Amino acid sequence: MRKEEFIALSAKISDGSATEQEIALYNAYYDELMKNNHPDAAAYPDDRVLLDRIHASIDERKGKVRPMGRWIKVAAAVVLVASLGGWLLSNRQTAKQPAVQAVKVQDAPPGGNKAYLTLADGSKIAVDDASQGQLATQGKIKVSKSATGELIYEADTTASPDATLSYNTLTTPRGGQFRLLLPDGSRVWLNAESSLRFPTSFAGHERLVELTGEGYFEVAKNAKQPFVVATAAQRVTVLGTHFNVQAYGDQSHTSTTLLEGSVQVSGKAGRSLLAPGEQCRLNGQTGSMQKLQVDTEEAVAWKNGYFIFNETYLVDVLRQLGRWYNVEADFAHLPAIRYNGTIPRNVPLSKAIEMLEITGNLRFETDGKTIRIKK
Repeated sequence: MRKEEFIALSAKISDGSATEQEIALYNAYYDELMKNNHPDAAAYPDDRVLLDRIHASIDERKGKVRPMGRWIKVAAAVVLVASLGGWLLSNRQTAKQPAVQAVKVQDAPPGGNKAYLTLADGSKIAVDDASQGQLATQGKIKVSKSATGELIYEADTTASPDATLSYNTLTTPRGGQFRLLLPDGSRVWLNAESSLRFPTSFAGHERLVELTGEGYFEVAKNAKQPFVVATAAQRVTVLGTHFNVQAYGDQSHTSTTLLEGSVQVSGKAGRSLLAPGEQCRLNGQTGSMQKLQVDTEEAVAWKNGYFIFNETYLVDVLRQLGRWYNVEADFAHLPAIRYNGTIPRNVPLSKAIEMLEITGNLRFETDGKTIRIKK
């Protein structure tokens, strides 16, 4: 089956217009892919789960398709192509090349684990380049890098007492992300172009950290010492829970999404108490808050190695790609269109662009430094 035919068939299945014969053809083609186990498909083994989810949504007993969720809202082809890597995007042996393609003078690789740590005295450590083992001592706290690449803060029982409260800052560049274990046992994942300022030990009535950009938090429980995440526009207070905060300076709002437990979001316009599955969006200009029911998987997709777009405006899609691939986005002449679909974060920029092009009539070009609409 040619690539174009498969995409058209996937789209008909996603909108419920496929006939029983077309569904049977889809099932047969799916089985053939699984049986042949193409090398390109195996390149992204974790993404096979996505394909299985789509296939599971087909009711084979009746030959009909159940309503499908956000995995394939616009076209099942986006996720299917992403799941199978480059093979379905360009079956070079049988499929014709598109008439218009993105110009790729120079590709950009995906981001990775990159960060630098600023110590209390102002000195900096490139954590991704550092060897496994102890990196520094901050008072009674030993700072080390684990075998899995995590930055770890733990009490050094051999150090002399230090009454001075000192702060460290972990910063990820564009194209970087990193994981951190705080001295209280809480874990933090930092997305690209983000920073976390935190004390080397938590003293006093609260555990306060300061975030710019985006971070996912798994907070160790301590009913006597709330954990507080402060951003430029709000404070999130928890006792022990899992949540995500997105607070990039180039966005109009700050989003806090709760996965487990409860959190209180405080801003200049008031407070909002969240339950699991809820998100608070705080307007950066007015300070107003909006509470929404959301798909938490979408909010933390970046932590799990994916971009998930759910009615996401093109400008926000390009912002996310720009941060991860360390490229600029040219926002001139962008149409107000929305995207739906899933793209793995471990593919190069050129492949991510191809996946975007499948879902619409737009064509993009990149020189490895800038993404723009192809005129």
